[in-house]
Amino acid sequence: MPGNVSKNAKREGAKVLTSRWGGVIKMKSVFENGKLRHFAVCEKTGNTARKAKDLM
Repeated sequence: MPGNVSKNAKREGAKVLTSRWGGVIKMKSVFENGKLRHFAVCEKTGNTARKAKDLM
């Protein structure tokens, strides 16, 4: 393993999260009212939740 990769770098790639409806869960960010808001979106149904776990 190369020595120039940091200890926090994920080498195997990101895990693909799937929702209970069978779609892929993506995390999105929106800047509104002076705040950065993060939320999870199901690609198949368009459902949104505050955490990815709420869609599973």
